[in-house]
Amino acid sequence: MTSSVLGKTVPRLWTPPLRDLSEPNATLGHAVIAFAEMLGEPLLPWQRWWALHALELTEDGRFRFGTVLTLVARQNGKTTLLKILALTLLYLGHSRLILGAAQSLDIAKESWGKAVELAQSVPELDAEIIRVRRTNGDQEFAIADPAEIAAKGKRDATAKGRYRISAATPSAGRGLSVDLLILDELREHATWGAWAALSKTTSARPNALIVGISNAGSDHSLVLNSLREIALAGGDDRVGIFEWSAPDGAALDDIEAWAAANPSLGYTLSADAIRMSLATDPPAVFRTEVLCQRVEALNGAIDPAQWTEGADVAAVMDDVRERVALVLDVSPDLRHVSLLAAAERDSGAVQVEVVAAWDSPSAMRVSTEDSPSLAEWVERVNARARGFFPTGPAAALATELKGLGFEPITGADVAVVCQEFSELVQARRLIHPGDPLLTSQVTSATRTYSGDGWRFTRPRAGGYVDAAYAAAGAAYLARNLPPAIGRPRLLVAK
Repeated sequence: MTSSVLGKTVPRLWTPPLRDLSEPNATLGHAVIAFAEMLGEPLLPWQRWWALHALELTEDGRFRFGTVLTLVARQNGKTTLLKILALTLLYLGHSRLILGAAQSLDIAKESWGKAVELAQSVPELDAEIIRVRRTNGDQEFAIADPAEIAAKGKRDATAKGRYRISAATPSAGRGLSVDLLILDELREHATWGAWAALSKTTSARPNALIVGISNAGSDHSLVLNSLREIALAGGDDRVGIFEWSAPDGAALDDIEAWAAANPSLGYTLSADAIRMSLATDPPAVFRTEVLCQRVEALNGAIDPAQWTEGADVAAVMDDVRERVALVLDVSPDLRHVSLLAAAERDSGAVQVEVVAAWDSPSAMRVSTEDSPSLAEWVERVNARARGFFPTGPAAALATELKGLGFEPITGADVAVVCQEFSELVQARRLIHPGDPLLTSQVTSATRTYSGDGWRFTRPRAGGYVDAAYAAAGAAYLARNLPPAIGRPRLLVAK
């Protein structure tokens, strides 16, 4: 498989070695690379690089790192790397007990099962296998010394090495002493319970290694984010990090960013496969799964980088006065009210702007020197269309809003309005002045699915999305205005 752009062998972020890794005794990575060649499954360039750096040895032959954190995008050969690592350390006698754990037992079983299949396919390795248990909760692959097997037979031979798997739970691994702990999909650890149980299994082993591997997660990936911060800070030289990820702020369609997060690009992963993901994934999913970037929430409604691209602090609506639409929305607790304006430009792009925001419906009714009331803003803006969502929290103000000329937004349900707004942002057809209030709400809004569609919802960490709804509603009304008749209306500057 070829590509005009190849994945980056060297990760974007990594812990530098303390030794010359070209020296045979400086890293166990040379043995892993050679073992993979013997198995007939040579490692990719990035996997060889990882093996050399992650398995660095001290002068006395111990692993330099106690914990190795690896971040790489999905579908880049993580499972292959883990099975080769496990088989090398098992068969060469570096690990008496290997434990593979993941949030789902099926994920841990994938690497384990492929390691078993590979070992059984090589006669020299198969000859040392004394048992393979596949019962859920008791999956174990054990090997013994050939001399032991010859003397006692496979049934009675004493295991010299075992590879077990477990689900990552607060009770996992208790009672075990583990030499190599593999924590797959570390981003799924939203609490410290599983880490506390599993990491302690290595405490009694003299040369234990914890390998945490994952693609990037969200703000809820507690363990992954904490270990990453520790590794990047460099305060503990026993914690290493090797992260293949796109730079912060990279555009979703930046091929160089793809290469930075996908080291297998052009080898086993095609650019076409990534383009397909770009076309079908929500932005937040694409960022964490393909660009290996942390996101606030995996189901974010609007991609922050795409939103930022639409910012234009100099944009004004003076030349589109006859096309302005106003929409008001309210938070469910009635503690925030947003009034947004939008207009469609001749280019087809839609411009949105925050007109006003209040802390409550009561505040929006009162006019002060610094904050005109809603009624005053309605008179000043003199919008061609005014709307609110009749099925949302603003319904509590329906009578009052109708008295000011606001009409229920009809012709499309709320999900359609939200999805169309998201598409405008993705297509770079949404212009905004970079207002902090609107930016905060739009980029923190998540998705709530209903049937085949979705709508904005507030993030689990808290906050409001009424400004996001008002912006989406105003954009929808502005795009669906009938042709203007008569003299243009007046939009008065704030």
